[in-house]
Amino acid sequence: MLRICPSRLRAIASAVALLTVACSKSSPPPPEVTPTGNETINGTERLGWTQRAADAAELASVRYAIYVDGVRSELAGASCAAAAAAADGFACSARLPTLTAGAHTLELASFVTDSSLLESARSAALRVTVVTQVESAVKTAAEPLGSKSSGITNRRVSLADGTALVVELVAGGLNRPADLAFMPDGRLLIAQRDGTVRSVRDGTLSEPAALSDRWPTGDRLLAIAIDPDFARTRFMFAVVAGGGTFTVIRVREVGGTFGDRASLLGGISAAAAEPVASLRFGPDARLYAAFDDGGESRQVGDAASPNGKILRLNADGTTPDDQAGSSPIYAAGSSSPAGLDWQPGTDVLWVADAAQAGITPVTTESTGGGKRIRGVARASWQLPAAWVPTAMAFTRGASVPALADNLFVASGTGQGLLRVRFDPLDRSRLAATEPLLQAGAGPLVAIAAGPDGAIYFATADSVWRLVLAPTR
Repeated sequence: MLRICPSRLRAIASAVALLTVACSKSSPPPPEVTPTGNETINGTERLGWTQRAADAAELASVRYAIYVDGVRSELAGASCAAAAAAADGFACSARLPTLTAGAHTLELASFVTDSSLLESARSAALRVTVVTQVESAVKTAAEPLGSKSSGITNRRVSLADGTALVVELVAGGLNRPADLAFMPDGRLLIAQRDGTVRSVRDGTLSEPAALSDRWPTGDRLLAIAIDPDFARTRFMFAVVAGGGTFTVIRVREVGGTFGDRASLLGGISAAAAEPVASLRFGPDARLYAAFDDGGESRQVGDAASPNGKILRLNADGTTPDDQAGSSPIYAAGSSSPAGLDWQPGTDVLWVADAAQAGITPVTTESTGGGKRIRGVARASWQLPAAWVPTAMAFTRGASVPALADNLFVASGTGQGLLRVRFDPLDRSRLAATEPLLQAGAGPLVAIAAGPDGAIYFATADSVWRLVLAPTR
């Protein structure tokens, strides 16, 4: 898959595929692209594609050449997510070479060296026009060419009450986002499954920052959470799945990089096919971690197992003194916890479960004379048919008054976003639901409520936000 990820331009939707076309028995599969016409760029963009290879070792042997107006040069700084191969290959990217202003034709080829240079055929021509400044209706990073969700850019959404919203692109050219979180300084952190994190500030997308110098092959970053005391500690927490187990880690962020990795909790069984876990700090400044059933449904009911449970922890990984039974297990009953969030103005924790296709409120109860607490799951609410949740978040703030304290549930099956409203006189009662972005958005993989009151959500390669539409 070949795409350009501009920082300030209106992206063009296209279908992009990488086909395995062997030039010889020894040459690597070439990238192929279906161009959509001339694209206006500013020359600072990244080029992204997908490379087929048998394994990470074979992938590492492949290099890339770019032809600019027929002139060949090696594409410098190419990197591929060797730890996370998709069905269509490994996701790769590199910065564009320096381009002069004006029109250019770009072609990409892959090659290996084995006593001689063995190069694939060139891709179809991608035509671009470089300008020194690009005006865009979206004052953020533009979407990658070939994005499956490109049809939602600048889409206007009308709510049932008549409120007009618009979808804006925040960042494109991402490598499988897994979770979103906001820093106290306003930066949006985008966790990627390959163990890297990117940030967005004032419309600028950072380069990937690894959580570890040596990220184990096959490990997947699933969820992140920011320490409420971040200004002092600089701590970020994460759930990693690898080797059939979950691990909760803590890293320190300084200047956009991460270090001082520490494992707080580990050895928890993870489902083999597609492990699911969620991580959030609660209003009580405790860390809540939820894990799937490890592929064994019986573990949900096993009081000795953390699988299928929500754990409540101190920031150092220890059990809070006020936990019932002196156990970190806070509540049980979620075999595939796709999302956690607290309903504003209450102490109710809502959990989205992918296996059950529902959302469940968990309330806090006191035991032992009020000195110990535990969470009790209440009756679940089933989501609409074909709706499999991947994440959930309550809105906060008043920049979009109609969305205040609404719950949004993301769908991994192309159903878009589900807006859930509660009875203002009885916050425990659901008042109405409203599906949004049902066509063109594709599967959504993460969601977060921004400090600006907007809803941010991620697709397979981009992050978007739903904001109040400007008045005309």
